[in-house]
Amino acid sequence: MLKIYRKVVVIDSNPTDPRLPPPPKSLSQRLTGLLAIPAMVAGAIVGTLVFSALFAILLIPLSILGFKVWRAWRTAQRQQAEQTLDAEYTVISSERDDNRPGR
Repeated sequence: MLKIYRKVVVIDSNPTDPRLPPPPKSLSQRLTGLLAIPAMVAGAIVGTLVFSALFAILLIPLSILGFKVWRAWRTAQRQQAEQTLDAEYTVISSERDDNRPGR
C-alpha cells in the first residue's frame, strides 16, 4: 500500500519577494566566521609540527640504536675473520707407526 502526502507551507504569499530575509548576525557570529579559516590554517601548521616532532623523537633514538647494532655486527664479522687459522702441512708418511705413543 502506497500513501502519498503533500504538505505545502506558505509563509508569505507576496509574489515579488517570496523569500524571507536572513536574520541579522551578531558580532560573535561574524567574528567566528572571520576567524574560522585562519584557525584552520594555524591548526594544520601546529599539527604538522607536532607530528614532525613525534617522528623525530621516535626515529632519532631508533637510528642511533640501529647504527650501534650494525657496527657491533660488523665488528663481530671482522673478529671472526681474524680468528681463522690457516695452516699448511705436508704428509711425510702415510704408514702407521706402531711405536709412536698415543696411537
